Amino acid sequence: MNPMKEQLSRIGIKILTASRNDIYLSMRFFDVALAGLGYEMNLSTRSIGTDGFKILFNPGYLVSSYKEYPQDVNRVYVHMLLHSIFRHFSGRQQREKELWDLACDIAVESMVDGFEAACVRRVVSDERAGWYYRLKKDMNVLNAESVYRWFVRQDLPFYELRKVSELFHMDDHAFWDQNDSDDPDQKRKQQKKRDKKWQDISEKTRTNLKTFSRDATDKAGDLLLQMEISLRERYDYKAFLKKFAVRNEEIRLDMDHFDYIFYTYGLDHYGNIPLIEPLEYRETEKIEELAIIVDTSASCDEGLLKRFFGETFSILGQMESFFKKINIHIIQCDADIQKDTVITSMDEMKKYMKHLTVRGRGGTDFRRGLSYVDRLVSEKAFKNLKGVLYFTDGYGEFPARRPSYDVAFIFVSEDGADVKVPPWAMKVVLESDDIMSWSEADEH
Repeated sequence: MNPMKEQLSRIGIKILTASRNDIYLSMRFFDVALAGLGYEMNLSTRSIGTDGFKILFNPGYLVSSYKEYPQDVNRVYVHMLLHSIFRHFSGRQQREKELWDLACDIAVESMVDGFEAACVRRVVSDERAGWYYRLKKDMNVLNAESVYRWFVRQDLPFYELRKVSELFHMDDHAFWDQNDSDDPDQKRKQQKKRDKKWQDISEKTRTNLKTFSRDATDKAGDLLLQMEISLRERYDYKAFLKKFAVRNEEIRLDMDHFDYIFYTYGLDHYGNIPLIEPLEYRETEKIEELAIIVDTSASCDEGLLKRFFGETFSILGQMESFFKKINIHIIQCDADIQKDTVITSMDEMKKYMKHLTVRGRGGTDFRRGLSYVDRLVSEKAFKNLKGVLYFTDGYGEFPARRPSYDVAFIFVSEDGADVKVPPWAMKVVLESDDIMSWSEADEH
């Protein structure tokens, strides 16, 4: 590096170091995150950005910004920290890049604008406030996933998207996908290393927010809420359904425990008499009886309901999940029972999906659906009911007492908001992105 470039690099690093110290003094809960990014001059950008390992900067941008208003450097620094903490760079490949970049910038800037720390605080412009108001009418939390879905649904004209992008743009996202290696395997390893690094930093930052003084965390706005949503465990729905299987024995060869060596040895040496006979029984875990209640109230999206049906039936139909004879009740319920369909075979299930119609669209009352299952149990419609799956958006009255069977409430979250359930209930929270990515094969 020539002397001029070395001097420019030192000036840029000095500015970023001063900014880091300023942020640390005001927002100590960022201490681990602040240590997670190094600095490197990069003239391929006209501004500043991060690849998750370093902050890459154009020194001209830093010098002019610092001279005009040092607080702006602090804000873009925190902006990049938040992109990294929420691992926004990991979601870019699977989505429309321009909309994802915009959604990430809005999510991050809404947090920065809510911080009370002096090093980043400034008056929120009317234009930004207007967008926050517009978005919050449709979602509780402005996280990147919710904002992205909103823009996809709105399908705004190009000129409006360009205007809002300029309003929230702070850093260069080109570095999110950049990697020095041309080897795909090496790139994947680097991306995995980056994700693991910031997953750990996020967990430690969340712990800091929970343990620091109330005065310190008050400065963080809704950062802790956003982190709780971001770090919440994603559920493997297929694995969860196994909880509703029952053990039984089937008359079937168990080839996993069959030893061909001893078997053929006996045939060769003892006059076609095998030494070991194959096992005639194999212990299995399968679905025999199940009640599926779906909330058909007006607040539940019909498309998501159909996707849930399709995925559930697809999973149950795979991996030999059923006995030959099954007893599944599919109950559509809003504030009252709308329809109860009994499924006794896979063929009936396929026909049900082909002609599925959703009935209801009224209010929601979980008590009504579960009391109906109680009645079915008392009338011997079920012999050995393992449990009930209750698919819902979460807004309804829960029974006061635990039923005689297991109940799993499966909630669909648009914005990561959590729903409390009674102590006796199981809970699975699925993001609507998860459901919308499920195959539509069973719908047609």
